[in-house]
Amino acid sequence: MNPINTATARVSLTATLLLLVGLGPPAPSTAPAASDEGEAKDESQLLSGVRQLTFAGRRSGEGYFSADGKQMIFQSEREPGNPFYQIYLLDMQTGDTRRVSPGIGKTTCAWIHPSGERALFASTHHDPKAEQKQKEEIERRKSGNDDRYSWDYDPHFELWARD
Repeated sequence: MNPINTATARVSLTATLLLLVGLGPPAPSTAPAASDEGEAKDESQLLSGVRQLTFAGRRSGEGYFSADGKQMIFQSEREPGNPFYQIYLLDMQTGDTRRVSPGIGKTTCAWIHPSGERALFASTHHDPKAEQKQKEEIERRKSGNDDRYSWDYDPHFELWARD
């Protein structure tokens, strides 16, 4: 795993995150408009052929397909002792999943290079308090104070590339 130049990364991280999460002009909708009575409550009216791709862990987050459609990179909470998202690569043909992030700290916003040979993601694994933050989050969740998910920007996020 190679660090991206941190000076450049800090400047470009926000722009990268905005691109990866798809913030931009809204795409035109092809879905039928919902009436006041809630006609479109059932997702089967809007989607068909839905297939679950991830099964392990407490939850999985955003995922993106490789340019050739053979892989998907996604974030998931499934590491023992770490309640935060880590980055995983799913082989769409075999179903094999492997972690590509270090397993420590928080991660987000992964992307597969069009060559299929490199992955880019943000991680806080170099934060000196990463493991302490993991323990604190586990204790907070054990207390029953498990808030709804919301993405938080951690000032220790840095961009990383991995073959």
